[in-house]
Amino acid sequence: MSERRWSIGELARASGVTVRALHHYDRICLVSPGERTPAGHRRYAEADVRRLYRVRTLCGMGLSLDEVAVVLRNAGDDLDSLRGLLTAQLADLEIRAARIEESAQRLRGLLARLAEPAMPEPEQFLATLEPLSVDVRRYLSDAQLTTITEQAAKLGSGAVERAKTEWLEVFALLRQHLLDGTPVDDPAVQELVARWREIADAFRPGDPRFEAATTALWDDNRAGMGQELDRRIGWSGPGGTAEVVDYLRKARAAGESICDEKDS
Repeated sequence: MSERRWSIGELARASGVTVRALHHYDRICLVSPGERTPAGHRRYAEADVRRLYRVRTLCGMGLSLDEVAVVLRNAGDDLDSLRGLLTAQLADLEIRAARIEESAQRLRGLLARLAEPAMPEPEQFLATLEPLSVDVRRYLSDAQLTTITEQAAKLGSGAVERAKTEWLEVFALLRQHLLDGTPVDDPAVQELVARWREIADAFRPGDPRFEAATTALWDDNRAGMGQELDRRIGWSGPGGTAEVVDYLRKARAAGESICDEKDS
């Protein structure tokens, strides 16, 4: 029997990946349709569907699209390769399940304490939340954290909420430029970088070591933080938070290079 073929719309509906994402994968040669009809319409074969599965699985493990391309460049479309990928995916899910179970146990303990007359200590709430986020105290000093808190209080809750809204708007626009393949030195991208810097500067303490600390925080926890932020924002598919941050960094570096050229 001949293999089944999928149109781009059929594959999008069956896989839960948007048509825009499939177009993007095709543009960057990550997942391309194996055939085209005489009229030029895309037709995906079974091997293309398996490759799409690999891409989405690796992205789900926190790899950027560039990293996924490197992995797939050296991977074959055979049972051993697929078995290895599924084994890695299962291990990743088991780690997540263990973290969820740990969080559940802590919450059970907290609920048990709430049945008592006294309110649980703040440390218990923090301990319950710890598995769900990164321990920033490994990277930022108490003084730096206090400065951030004081600065937020000084700005007021209204200004903080407006800053969050603007930050998300800038981030979403950067994501769209990333998906569209806009060069990082494009003026529109550089304008967004300037807006992002203004928002960040409003909360940064004067300590010059702060940016180095936050950079290390992100680099050490890129995959987990990216996935957590994707869940909070409601993003899925290509152009996740981690990829947008990588794009933002490249754009910042390009902007600094442009400034250096002007100065010289």
